[in-house]
Amino acid sequence: MPRRTDSRSKMIHAAAELFRQRGYHATTFSDVVRDSGAPRGSTYFHFPGGKAELAREAIARAGDEVEEMVDQAARHADDPGSLVRALAQIFADRFERSGYQSGCAIATMVLELAPGDEEFSAEFHGVFARWRAALVSRFEPLGIAPGRAAALADLVISALEGALLLSRAARSTEPFTTPIEALISAIDHDAASQPAAP
Repeated sequence: MPRRTDSRSKMIHAAAELFRQRGYHATTFSDVVRDSGAPRGSTYFHFPGGKAELAREAIARAGDEVEEMVDQAARHADDPGSLVRALAQIFADRFERSGYQSGCAIATMVLELAPGDEEFSAEFHGVFARWRAALVSRFEPLGIAPGRAAALADLVISALEGALLLSRAARSTEPFTTPIEALISAIDHDAASQPAAP
């Protein structure tokens, strides 16, 4: 049983990377088997719902991933701006190491599938909701008011997604520096303008 579980996990990991780079439609089970090293006959054993089930598992994994990245960034942060800077650096470093191929875990699939598939759309929305909640839970103890934290979280998500797109086009991590620093400046100003706690 552990071997089966390990094989399934490897397939989800491989699928997540392939979906991230190529998208859903351009990724086949054969690609996943090749990249995961899983036995060829194990695809429908582990994923009886087919490629859609595998994609849902990859989407769920993306939610885990963004929460882990926010937690990692928070370990290096003592204010909201440093949290965003650390998170942007994690994104930029990983993106550069991948040769500007491995961007957002779900963005390519969102563009392909969200307009026409309500079930996938709901799952994509859930990943972004988890990312937002992870940021909010870190912003609030750093002095951002609860009502403002969600709006700033959405701004950070939008900025990082945009930086990934610009970075891929330019094959450079520069979009993670100047624009993100401008965002951090706005966040720092916002935090400084919050009334002191009673």
